[in-house]
Amino acid sequence: MRLRALLDTDALGLQLLGGEDELDRTVRGVMTTDLRDPSRYLSGGELVLTGLAWRRDAADSDPFVRLLVQAGVTALAAGEAELGSVPEDLVVACLRHRLPLFAVHESVAFATITEHVVRQVSGERAGDLAAVVDRHRRMMTSGPAGGGPDVVLDLLGSDLDLRAWVLSPTGRPVAGPKDAGPALSAEVCAELAAEHLAATRAGRRAPPPGSVGPPGFSLVPGRGRGVGPALWP
Repeated sequence: MRLRALLDTDALGLQLLGGEDELDRTVRGVMTTDLRDPSRYLSGGELVLTGLAWRRDAADSDPFVRLLVQAGVTALAAGEAELGSVPEDLVVACLRHRLPLFAVHESVAFATITEHVVRQVSGERAGDLAAVVDRHRRMMTSGPAGGGPDVVLDLLGSDLDLRAWVLSPTGRPVAGPKDAGPALSAEVCAELAAEHLAATRAGRRAPPPGSVGPPGFSLVPGRGRGVGPALWP
């Protein structure tokens, strides 16, 4: 989920104190801590919630924020219950290190924010998993319903921005991208097929990208009747 989505939920009671230009950052998890150095428990991408018990004086803010930034934290949310407001030195430290900072109203429990973030992140991950499963199903389905190799090539184009073709052992195009970009010439097809056959007979691997065909091509051996796709970045 994006940081800006946290501000769209009034029930969370969050007030942005700094980092307006960083609200498109992604939140991948949430952690509550009052340790002076919580970095060992951070993996990056977290929204860190803190009650500020780690802060003894103004000099503590900059080292704390610096540790969070080095750990790859996405943002910091500080509760107002302990001190009545978020200290100015913490605001300044977050601005200095470009770490988005939120104030959490004393009426809002950290558990409420944690539950909301976990629910949103879990939902997005479930959606990502469903998309992966759908891609796998589409690639594994054969025949007219699944589209055969055309589905795989379409996925390479839409997900990886790669143009790809499947060639027969003689260099005849079996399948290719549906966009109106430049097609493979007969000369290039023949060169790729010849290189593949030569590598197969010699028992060596496919040549590295750029060593055969026009610049940017990679030759990937296939099984069965197809030589394999030539990928165009």
